[in-house]
Amino acid sequence: MFNRSLAFSLMMVVCLTISCTKKTTPTPIPPTPPPPVVEVEDNILFSLDPDPGTTTATALSGIYSFKVILSSKMPTTGISIDITTKADPSGTLLESQNVKSTVASTEISTGTLVSGSLYSVTVAVTSQKTASNTLTKTFKVARK
Repeated sequence: MFNRSLAFSLMMVVCLTISCTKKTTPTPIPPTPPPPVVEVEDNILFSLDPDPGTTTATALSGIYSFKVILSSKMPTTGISIDITTKADPSGTLLESQNVKSTVASTEISTGTLVSGSLYSVTVAVTSQKTASNTLTKTFKVARK
């Protein structure tokens, strides 16, 4: 009887120990944060006003003025407009200028043009945030 009583008591101690121990719960895995939002810029698109197209523009005075009009969405940091004026056909540099802008329409004027001469004007518009996002247009100007 003592053996049975001892066995029963031992069994009761084991059952109580098991039932009273703290149950472990698995630690929840925190959710992965979403990837950062990558802003994709629209490709640079612009027009010139007046737009000479494929014809030669005419400058009636010593300077030729025109507007660069950005038709694509403005990059968040703005645009850089590089204007180069060269004598045609020699390619001699008359003027080079850089204009930074955060507005869609920018007024540009060339340097002093000599009467009776032909010039080649190159306009390159580049995103200040993404240097590879650029568009270049070239047109000719004749000074009367």
